Amino acid sequence: MGASSWLCWFLAVALTVSRAVSGFLLEGSPTSFAQFPRWVPGANGSLEFEFLTREPNGLLLYTDDGGSYEFFEVKLVEGAVRLHYNMGGGARLLTVGRGLNDGVWHHVKVSRRHDRTHLTVDGVTETRVLKALNHEFGSPESNSFVYLGGLPLLVTRQVGSRLTLPVVTLEPRFAGQFRELVYMGADGVARKQNMIASQGIREEGSEGGCQAHDPCMNGGRCYTAEQGPLCDCSLIDYEGTYCEKERQVEEITFRGREYVWWDLRRTGGQPLASQNDQLSFSFKTRHPAGVLFFSGDGKDYVNIALREGGVLVTLDMGGDPLKVTVRPDNVRFDDNQWHTVSVHRTVKEINGHTSFCTLSVSVDGLYSKKGTTAGPFSQLSSSRLHLGGADVPALLPGAETRSNFIGCMRKAEYRADSVRLDLIRTARQGSPLLHVKGKVDYMCLEVEAGDPVSFTTQESYLDGPENGVVKFTRPDTALVLPSWEAARQGSVSFKMRTTEPNGLLMYNSGSMAAQGDFFALELLEGHLYLHLNLGSGSRRVKATNRRVDDGWWHEVTLNRDAQAGRITVDEGANDFTTPGESHRLDLDGALYVGGVSTGVVVPPEVWTGRLGLGYVGCMRDLVINGLPADLASYAKKQDSGSIVSFCHSDGGSCSSSPCMHGGTCREGWGRFICDCSHTAFVGPTCGKDAATLSFDGSQFVRVFSDRESNTQAEDITFRFRTNQPTGLLLATTSPQSSDKLELALQAGKLRLTVKLGDRDKVVHAGNGLNDQQWHSVRLTRRATQITLQVDKEAPAIDHTMGRHSVLQYRNIHIGMISNKWRPSSTFASPASTSSASLLSSSIPSGGASSNQGSIPSFIGQMQSFYINGNYLFEMARAGHLNKMEVTAVFGRGAQVVHHPVTFKTKTAYVALPQLKAYASTNIYFQFKTLQPSGLLMYNGGKGHDFLALELVHGHVHLIFNLGDRPVRIRDNKMALNDNKWHVVTVSRPSSLQHTLMVDDNIATFTSGGSSENLDLQGFLYLGGVPPEMYTKLPRHVVSRSGFEGCMASLDLNGEAPDPAGKDVPIMSNHVYPGCEGPITKCHKNACANGGTCVQLWNSYSCNCDLTSYTGPTCSDESTSYEFGRGTGLMTFQYPEGRWPDSRRDMLALGFMTNQDDAVVLRLDSANSNDYMELEIVDGNIFVVYNMGTEDHPIGEVMSKVNDGLYHVVRFIRSGPNATVQIDDYEVREKNPRENVELSDHKVLKKLRSGIWHGHQLSVFNAQSRLQIGGRRSRRAASIERPFQGVMSGLVLNGERPLDLAAERDHRVNVQGDVHLLMSLPRGLPMQGGSFDFNPWQRTPPLPGPSPGEGDDLVFSGAGSGCDMDDEDECIPVFDTGSGDDLITPVYIPPTLPPVTKPFPGPDIPTHGVGVGEQPCDDEEDCYTGSGSGEFHTGNGVVTDGDHGDDMDLEFSATHHPILSPEVIHSEEHRDHTPPPHGFETTKKDPGSGPTTTSRPATVTPSRTTTTTTQPPRTKQPWATSTTPATPTSRPQPPPHTVTEYDYDYHAFENGEKSDVKEDRIDVIDKGVGGSIALIISIIAGVLIIVILIILLILKFKGHQDGTYKVDESKNYEGIPTMPTPMINGQGNGTIKPGDRRPVKKQSKDVKEWYV
Repeated sequence: MGASSWLCWFLAVALTVSRAVSGFLLEGSPTSFAQFPRWVPGANGSLEFEFLTREPNGLLLYTDDGGSYEFFEVKLVEGAVRLHYNMGGGARLLTVGRGLNDGVWHHVKVSRRHDRTHLTVDGVTETRVLKALNHEFGSPESNSFVYLGGLPLLVTRQVGSRLTLPVVTLEPRFAGQFRELVYMGADGVARKQNMIASQGIREEGSEGGCQAHDPCMNGGRCYTAEQGPLCDCSLIDYEGTYCEKERQVEEITFRGREYVWWDLRRTGGQPLASQNDQLSFSFKTRHPAGVLFFSGDGKDYVNIALREGGVLVTLDMGGDPLKVTVRPDNVRFDDNQWHTVSVHRTVKEINGHTSFCTLSVSVDGLYSKKGTTAGPFSQLSSSRLHLGGADVPALLPGAETRSNFIGCMRKAEYRADSVRLDLIRTARQGSPLLHVKGKVDYMCLEVEAGDPVSFTTQESYLDGPENGVVKFTRPDTALVLPSWEAARQGSVSFKMRTTEPNGLLMYNSGSMAAQGDFFALELLEGHLYLHLNLGSGSRRVKATNRRVDDGWWHEVTLNRDAQAGRITVDEGANDFTTPGESHRLDLDGALYVGGVSTGVVVPPEVWTGRLGLGYVGCMRDLVINGLPADLASYAKKQDSGSIVSFCHSDGGSCSSSPCMHGGTCREGWGRFICDCSHTAFVGPTCGKDAATLSFDGSQFVRVFSDRESNTQAEDITFRFRTNQPTGLLLATTSPQSSDKLELALQAGKLRLTVKLGDRDKVVHAGNGLNDQQWHSVRLTRRATQITLQVDKEAPAIDHTMGRHSVLQYRNIHIGMISNKWRPSSTFASPASTSSASLLSSSIPSGGASSNQGSIPSFIGQMQSFYINGNYLFEMARAGHLNKMEVTAVFGRGAQVVHHPVTFKTKTAYVALPQLKAYASTNIYFQFKTLQPSGLLMYNGGKGHDFLALELVHGHVHLIFNLGDRPVRIRDNKMALNDNKWHVVTVSRPSSLQHTLMVDDNIATFTSGGSSENLDLQGFLYLGGVPPEMYTKLPRHVVSRSGFEGCMASLDLNGEAPDPAGKDVPIMSNHVYPGCEGPITKCHKNACANGGTCVQLWNSYSCNCDLTSYTGPTCSDESTSYEFGRGTGLMTFQYPEGRWPDSRRDMLALGFMTNQDDAVVLRLDSANSNDYMELEIVDGNIFVVYNMGTEDHPIGEVMSKVNDGLYHVVRFIRSGPNATVQIDDYEVREKNPRENVELSDHKVLKKLRSGIWHGHQLSVFNAQSRLQIGGRRSRRAASIERPFQGVMSGLVLNGERPLDLAAERDHRVNVQGDVHLLMSLPRGLPMQGGSFDFNPWQRTPPLPGPSPGEGDDLVFSGAGSGCDMDDEDECIPVFDTGSGDDLITPVYIPPTLPPVTKPFPGPDIPTHGVGVGEQPCDDEEDCYTGSGSGEFHTGNGVVTDGDHGDDMDLEFSATHHPILSPEVIHSEEHRDHTPPPHGFETTKKDPGSGPTTTSRPATVTPSRTTTTTTQPPRTKQPWATSTTPATPTSRPQPPPHTVTEYDYDYHAFENGEKSDVKEDRIDVIDKGVGGSIALIISIIAGVLIIVILIILLILKFKGHQDGTYKVDESKNYEGIPTMPTPMINGQGNGTIKPGDRRPVKKQSKDVKEWYV
């Protein structure tokens, strides 16, 4: 460029005075730059400068030879300096540095040495050798100026003629600081350059406004201009002053002749070069082929095209072409849906001659493929770019298609290193670089107005206007469009195709002010009819002379002008004129296409609308008043399940014999239709047992309405049987009209009487119908024509007399006409009852009485009663009709199971087409399983919409969301995982009412939201979902595994797919047709060590929680720890804030010890004095627990455990009741008495109600800390009563603290002498000071009374000292002791060893909650939801407390409120009988440690019984050996997670310690064997004498008859002794099964006294 050519421009530049600049700052705005003198390096020269920035990308320097081919471009690319240059031998790239956007000054130098070019950054140099004929860079006359940071706008607008590298204008501008720009020429002299022009610069070091305040949002870049901080939003998807508004997505429509392009070589420009480039765009089309994108330079190109509905990418880098095709099975991308394509190329240079290119292609982020190629290339070049096509697409390199793209594109973004180009936005803004061929629309428009949609159901209907073909696949679907604006004139045209003879095509009602205006088009018997009413009379026009239900396309055109009009079908035209004087068609509301929605009342002239017959077939090219309407767009927005965007007749076929039980099949459009009227079944395949009602002459069914109904058409079918010759079958009545339709038996014949106006018509059919056989009746009326048919006889056809054709009625009576309204109707709501009574009173007495007098009531049975699209009896049984009174009795038919399928594992699933439940939902299926939980059904939707059915703890849960909020409805039956068939029905009787029916139990919910439609999309999953989907399910769906069991008889809104059929889109492994039960079953030897066998659907598992063992069969040793003599403590902390409230506790562990006194473990509460402690007292095991009232001890005094051998302890608490078992000894039970002394006023005062209900508190509140191996309060430094020995297999409420300790879980803290063992020892060595093991120390269990009943064991409060959960105003009661330290040894004779019985899983029943009661634990205020994750409202609604947006089932008054399985049940209002008082005694307190003396006033006696008894046996005192323990387990409860909380114990601090110490047996010296033998002989002789005396006493006492009182009013948790797992079992205080009988209570109590 010459200096004279820039003179005018220089006058406009703000800075025109040349000055030496040591440093300056470029703001980086869209117009900022700095201009310096030309650089003429010659063959040897250099250029250097320094920069500082924090931006990763930006143009540093640019200069060229004035528009030929030589240039130098230096830029930042992701923090690295890249030199892009061309000296005549081709463009080359050099890259040096990394992370240079670090806010530090960096030095850059570009130097030339003949054919070598060097790039040096901070002393690091890269060199490239480029052979060229000329080594000189341009000339002083033609070279451009040197630009730093960007180019002037004037230069960027002259891309074609001024710039050698036009794409430099796309580079982001540099934001940062420059200094020390120095040139060096051929003379070798370095010269600092002066700035000659600039814009958007400031002096180096000057403060910017962006540093003080950055106003830019959403990632916009802030730069400081003269007017203050400004925002650059060009590189983000936002716009506005502060990038605060989301930018509208750029869209473009191609119609096959348009495209966007650039060709840099046409202007002599150099190509865009990069080492990485990426293209992303979205498209939608219905065409399977077309060019999407092309970019290349010579042999370097990438071509992206659609071919056969898949995406094909062809890449060539100068070697062999690489092709990557993305075309998944069963998926096409030409489905007129938006799909996103991402293509990424990367070049990595291996050496100076070879590079490696990687190509990645992704579609929708789901389907990805990758390819690689190698060759002699070093960069990616692009001199040509095409988007959407080319002049001749077949001539594009790599072309695989001959057509351009037809469809829409949006968000097309091309990136090449630091260049980021929005192709559509740049083209729309009129860039000089990018051009547009043809006329395009910068919005997405449907290219073809004729794309069809299919209405798949008769309930389908279309919502508002653009074009497309839709298929109506069901007769209950429709589209809703805006009202047809045709007051004076209008036109409608469309094309249709179907094979079904009847269906409503279009309907538009009139405005409120209109006099009956409406417009309708319908198919009747294969002919098209037009209905038009301008307010002065209706006109019905038959538009066809031949049938149009032939499966071919037919074009329909309607034109109207005032009262005149013409309707044309294909070439046949029919002119018409409307009657009356009106010339205006005043329509209002929606234009329904394909049917009408529920609740829309159509005029009686429109027969298909009254009969509920929607259009099933295809429609396309809908044009209203000359404007195309996009049916496909409306279908996608509304009912995308039932109305699909294609047209074909494929689907169900009668060739597969789908109709069962004798049903008749006929072909429909893409479906089959089963006629079940001659069978005892209903449903889409005649697979459901029909509802049957029995009438005894006084029973009836009555359907009533609040308003009169006027009809010209009826379809009625039903079946009946009777032995009576006369009886009323059906009659209609009206309080405002004498019209009637009456069908009755007379002398064994059917007599039909139709009265319209003042004329009667009687028709007879059949003969001898009172033969107690089932007969089918079909009654059809079309205006004046009547058809009556019995069974398969020839129908009787007749016509009514007179001009009247409309039947007016309000009530439908079946069986008899009732003169008196019965408010006790099961199905009538209260509101309906009142209205019905008014209707009844308004019926003329003569009509009812005369009918009743002349026609007796029907006696017999009826079923399958169908009237105008509704099965009345089925709707009544499901509770769908509020305005219905039923006094007849429903019969119970045989359960029919068809098309069963087995899901053998929890990962199995089946994917079916989308559930068609947009406006109505009707789901029916059967299932049976043994699994308590699993996902039954799931279908996702648009936005928040979804529908799911799952099994949770044996109960069916329905969860759905219509867009307002999620709703959960639960069944109110017993657990359903009983391996029996159960029936589930889900339906929507109205838009706001939802019902879940399981077997015969109905739960109903009425929503109050504004959303009435369920917008589903995607597959309907049965039995589960793919594993990766569980984490993406709505959080209200709790299932994280699939259903395992059988499912059958599927009915989805009138369709009955076979889940195991060949047409299923997706079927995972382990899904099999038929219903196969468990193959591997439980047996008595399935689980070792007393483990409980749990039967699963396809296998079994062993529950080892109560065995102290582990492994799949409970045969492996559990984790074991040794607690040494140095004392140690293990502490398990529940997480803070997640402390569980437990009504039921289960504890089991194995241990070895030589100690006779120790605390094994202790569980404490975080916010109350509740506690539980397992301890050893005098070698016996005891458990003491307190739920807030008093300490409850329970233990085994007949067995010593300090013998160094392995023992297993099992403890289970349910409320205040508890059981404990040591090894295989008898189960000891605790059932505390349930009254309170009147003096305990504090307890009564604590209760809100002021009434004591006579029960113990039952909930362990806020379980916080478990101490293992002793106990220690926070203030104490030492461990009280530490445990020494081995502990193994500890399980507490499903938690395994020892396993967690071995895994170093953060919740477990191990202190002191505690060590992990690799295996269990055989036993512990006997230590000095411990008992020698002998028969006297391990006393076998006696069948006599347990502790607390037959002996005087009294424990003081160890943890609480207070009688309430609430510690407010709680004053501990201290026992100071009596000073009586008497020790009385008592000899207890041993018994036979206990019979070893496997230990089944216990299931202690809890008290139920009566109807209307609210569950409550033992907390003071008893607030709603206390102790559980749910709360109950007063109206029976169960709501998740932790999900505020959940709405659960609200029952009607006739049903009980549902209780969640997790709810803690209240025990109030329970009738209990207090047991007899026990005895008080002084002993060593197992709970607190100090010796205390109990006082009768402060201790509530408790009664302990045993669960098993034994018949009297001969006592054998020497049989002291014990069978090894065979513990077992119960089903593991849900794990609780609780938090850490430390607090001080409230122990009895004033108790006096006993001075009496136990005697210790000295260690025997081996050297004095003779003395020991003598002593042993003496002792043995004495013992033999004592035993003989005791045997004589027992023999004398054995002659007495004993009694054993059992308190059956108690519910407590027992440890059963049978190996069979208990299902819903309960312990009721009775004697357990076995061969033991009650043992007489000893006449004289045997007492043991402890200190």
